Amino acid sequence: MKDTGLTTGTALIWAYNELSKGGVPDARSESEFILMHILGAKRHELLLNAGKKIGERDENAIRDAVKRRLNREPSQYIFGEAEFRGLVLKVTRDVLIPRPETELLVEEAIKTIGQTKERLTIIDLCTGSGCIAVSTAKEIPGAIVYASDISANALKVASENAQRAGVAERVVFLEGDLFGALPRELRGRAQMLLSNPPYIADMEIETLDPEVKDFEPRGALAGGADGLRFIRRILREAPAWLAPGGWLAIEIGYGQSKDVMAEAEATGAYDNIKIINDYGKIERIFKARSKA
Repeated sequence: MKDTGLTTGTALIWAYNELSKGGVPDARSESEFILMHILGAKRHELLLNAGKKIGERDENAIRDAVKRRLNREPSQYIFGEAEFRGLVLKVTRDVLIPRPETELLVEEAIKTIGQTKERLTIIDLCTGSGCIAVSTAKEIPGAIVYASDISANALKVASENAQRAGVAERVVFLEGDLFGALPRELRGRAQMLLSNPPYIADMEIETLDPEVKDFEPRGALAGGADGLRFIRRILREAPAWLAPGGWLAIEIGYGQSKDVMAEAEATGAYDNIKIINDYGKIERIFKARSKA
């Protein structure tokens, strides 16, 4: 890349070539993503304005972003934003980057409860960025969401996202370990309990992509020896917090569905147990109803 005469088109080609040579996955989309953010352009505008010259400040920003991406830092952390169900959420390295499969939890809440204005109580455990709590409150107008996380820094991010989305008055953020953060008066009152807990087996963390293992918070990933440490706790303790006939939905990891279903059945507290596949046909969401 030359210091002068840089255009949108040549910058895009340079960024793609650098990321491709550096082994960054999906280099074309990544290079477009970088320029879209820095130039404030939509994807089609990058092509329409291919001959437009880029100023020195934007050139330096592109160089810096490409350098960071070559170090495998996720683009969402570089720019501090991630999209989730139409919302643009703040993300930092204190929270997991929201993923498309997690959107299924919100979809299931809407399918189960409906976009009602009737007052409902929903619990979100391990809220992280608040993506589940905030989008659920946004899409279910009657929902009051109680969202817990053990990380105070994550809760600061989640609180800001609730403010951004205009639902801060209907999302209560609580610091603590799973159910230990919740007020006792919520026991037996929740129509739905949602969670994307840590579910990766400890020994598998180092096998993950650098974007995940080197940058995302380990505490939000590691789920114990078999990945089920937190899921087991949720399955055992959730019935006490759910209203009769209330629903539980948990995001789970690849290959965990049989063990999770067995754990749920062993409690004797659930019926209508099922597993829902994600967009890649992987068994991703455990869903069950608390017995009346």
